[in-house]
Amino acid sequence: MTRPEIEAFLSICRHKNISKAAEELYISQSSLSTRLKMLEDHLGCPLLLRGKGKREITLTTQGQAFYDLALQYQSIIEKMESVGKGEVVDQLRISVINSVGNYLMPPVFRRFTEKYPHIQLAVQDMEAEMACSSIIRGKTDIAFSTAKVQTDQIIATPFLDDPLTVLCSADSHYPDQVELDMLSVKNEVYVKWCVEHAYWHSVTFGSDIMPQIDLELMGQIALFLSKPDKWTMAPQSVADCLLADPNIRQCAPLFPAPNRTVYILRRRDNAESNTIHYFLDTLKEVLLEQNTKGLLL
Repeated sequence: MTRPEIEAFLSICRHKNISKAAEELYISQSSLSTRLKMLEDHLGCPLLLRGKGKREITLTTQGQAFYDLALQYQSIIEKMESVGKGEVVDQLRISVINSVGNYLMPPVFRRFTEKYPHIQLAVQDMEAEMACSSIIRGKTDIAFSTAKVQTDQIIATPFLDDPLTVLCSADSHYPDQVELDMLSVKNEVYVKWCVEHAYWHSVTFGSDIMPQIDLELMGQIALFLSKPDKWTMAPQSVADCLLADPNIRQCAPLFPAPNRTVYILRRRDNAESNTIHYFLDTLKEVLLEQNTKGLLL
């Protein structure tokens, strides 16, 4: 088994096409096929499913297992080659949902990069299904999500139990403590913070009543809350950031509302990596300094 053979296999996996993989490696298709066959002969099993009429190449069960290992091999080789160049020799790839990435993580990222300048930090934004797929394929090391995903390959650890609170413009008529019947959906700036919140909202206000503003761009919350009598439900960690704006204030809800739980998703066989531990230690350190409510670490 040689490095060119492994690189040939990975290139085919990326492109799912023999001719495109050969072009990437600047070799003929026959040479590429020879490398793949030698690799399969060495392993004693087929890695790719070949069939007439198939537009894309797919992996066998053994091929998928070997693909994950080949990615790790490639990463190790790249790190070994970078040692003599004085370059970054490690990497941490994090997937963070929008609301956590925008409002909770900036000071954590800043502290982490200051403490560990030799670790490259790659930040991604993916929903749970895509993040889990990326973790399994070895493309992501750790993800933060509101979905609790527990599988044979993925482990989910609760990280933050974030209570929902009410925010409104500073000049709104709402009292400091609000009853549910004081809040009209017609004035709501709605954000789907998690499945539990969406379900609660549907049951409480009715699925047929639409909020005036339905936001996916969470960075625009402050803009829409600046108008009188507009209100929103937001996790406390988000509220703490938004309250830095003097035009926004908080009202304590006098009604039960769900908490938003944020989970840490990791591969079971990679849960103890040093880079992940470094990041989680930094995360805990920063959030404890900020007295973040609901911290479960």
